Order: sequence, then structure tokens, then C-alpha cells
Amino acid sequence: MTQRPSDSGSACVELAVLTPMLLFILLLGVALGRTVTASLALDHAATAATRAASLARTPSAASTAAMRTGTRVLAEQDLSCTGIEVDTDTSRFGTAGLPGAVTVILRCSVPLADLTGLPGLPASIALQAGFTSPVDAYRSRT
Repeated sequence: MTQRPSDSGSACVELAVLTPMLLFILLLGVALGRTVTASLALDHAATAATRAASLARTPSAASTAAMRTGTRVLAEQDLSCTGIEVDTDTSRFGTAGLPGAVTVILRCSVPLADLTGLPGLPASIALQAGFTSPVDAYRSRT
């Protein structure tokens, strides 16, 4: 009668091999979730900033309203986004009686450096969101 080799200790080896892979997948999921959440918050802030800019009476007031609203909405979202930039295009703001539009583009970087141990993961990911809103043709503008 031949004796089979013992399986004792094989579960420990399997666990030692699988644990780093499971942690890698978990941290990758956290990075993906952080990026998606930041992208959605940036879209929301761009929409709100464009709406605020489209209600302004002058192009300079539109730029100011977009900046204030965009940064306020991002702050309300409790987003860890650095280097926030707000670009407001009022070149199609127009004059009263003609249709116009305002475009706002928000940019920021989502830090991922605190998710250590992931090879190939950048320290931050740059995100951008933009939105265009019409300006009421019959509202007074200067």
C-alpha cells in the first residue's frame, strides 16, 4: 500500500498567494470608485456653475458666478479634488434679442497617492467636465 503525500499546509500557501492579489483588487476598486465619484461631482458642479453663469447680466458677472458656484458645489460634495480650475466661455453671451450661450469647463486632479502599493497607479488623475447653457434671448444683458 502506497501512502499519499500530505496536504497539510497547502491552505496556508494558497492564502499567502491569494492575499496580495485580493488586496490589489480591493485597492484598485477604491481608486476606481474615487475617480467615478469625483467625475460625477465635477459634472454636477459644471452644470450648476453654467446655470449660474447663464443667469448673469454681464460676461464678467457670468465668469464670477461660475467660479463661485463651481467651487462652492465642489466644496459641498466634500471632494478631495486639487488644483480646481474654472474656465468660462462668454464669447457667445450675445446681446438682448439674440440667442446666446455660456460654456463652463471645470478641471481638477483627484489624488491617488494615498493608495500605496499599487504599481503603475498614477499619483493623481486629471478630470474635466463641461456644460453649455443657453442664455434667454429676451432677458436684458449688457
